[in-house]
Amino acid sequence: MVEAVQAVGNMVGGMASYENGKYNRDLSNTMATEAERDGAVSESRVRDAARMAIGQQVAAQGANGFQQGAGSAIDALTQSQINATLDALTIRRQAASKARGLRIQGAQAYSAGSNALVQGMFGAAAHGVQQSNDWANAKAGQSGSYGGSLYSGGAYGVSGSDGIY
Repeated sequence: MVEAVQAVGNMVGGMASYENGKYNRDLSNTMATEAERDGAVSESRVRDAARMAIGQQVAAQGANGFQQGAGSAIDALTQSQINATLDALTIRRQAASKARGLRIQGAQAYSAGSNALVQGMFGAAAHGVQQSNDWANAKAGQSGSYGGSLYSGGAYGVSGSDGIY
């Protein structure tokens, strides 16, 4: 009886671990998608802020008497655009990296749950085999379905040596 309960416990534990692994995988995938969305929003904000800053830079250059679109004025605008693009790409890379890490974490959780399920099934099978072996060993040397021979001198007190059955 104890072995049967242990076998069921192994199966239930394995299934619970598997379901937990699936849940954690799905949760990690959701978090990865959110990280990518957050990264896209942040990248958009950086690009918007850069456009505003470049617009202010152009206006300030014109107000200060610089000839717009030539010489050092264009170099300053070009450098501002390069910096804004690098900032946006850095944010995109960081979001993609975070999302990739979360997906890997989810895959590892699912794998651990799958392995626990397999381990639980093997544990249940092992307990079943052990219970069968224990039962077979306990029944070894006995005949009849009631645990012994009718004429073995056991429960009825009759000895088979005197010829009376």
